[in-house]
Amino acid sequence: MLRNRRMFRRAVAGAAGVVALIVTPAMPAALATAPAAPQAGESSSTKGIEELAFTSSGMDFDLGNQNFVIPLTGSVVMEGTPPVVPGTTTSIEVRNLTAHSTSSAHHSSPRQDLGEVSVEQSSTPKSSLTMTQKFPPRFEQTMSLDLRISIENPPEGLREQVGPRGAQQGPLVLTTKNPAKLVGRLDQFPPRGAQYQLEDDSVELVTENDQRTLGRVLGVPVEIDVL
Repeated sequence: MLRNRRMFRRAVAGAAGVVALIVTPAMPAALATAPAAPQAGESSSTKGIEELAFTSSGMDFDLGNQNFVIPLTGSVVMEGTPPVVPGTTTSIEVRNLTAHSTSSAHHSSPRQDLGEVSVEQSSTPKSSLTMTQKFPPRFEQTMSLDLRISIENPPEGLREQVGPRGAQQGPLVLTTKNPAKLVGRLDQFPPRGAQYQLEDDSVELVTENDQRTLGRVLGVPVEIDVL
């Protein structure tokens, strides 16, 4: 009888040890697989794509012997992956840029109402994004835009330089002879409230067919933000 009791106690103790070996590792294993939290303020390398608001307080340009400043509003799509190492550059796709005038142009005498003015990109532009600072993130974006500008009511005499007198009266269409290079400084991508400026002093505006210069873009202050 005594011998049977001792054997029973040993069996119970052995079973308890097996249960302990199975249960006790469960909590440390769960803790070891917990994901690390991202650092605040770090730049993400996730690819972004977004339709954004494109506005200008006033595109400044000359046509003939007159100067005009036209506010613009529109949209643009940007897609790309921001760099995560300072000094490195990635390519950014910019497409579907369209904008139109929001009011009559401010101009010098004699007074001339240009009517509706629309601006769009005529080809896929080259655009790049460079990280200039790791923390907090800072970037510089450059966009080289081939622009097509349509003017409903151009200054007197300019329309006749493009088509014969008496021809059907349509908008005057001009393009940038060389790409208009806009440079902006961003703290994130896609941009939020980023300001861009024309890098060159001016960009020639030429006719589509024979590349005659009829004007110049002198400045395009642009803000790109959420819609």
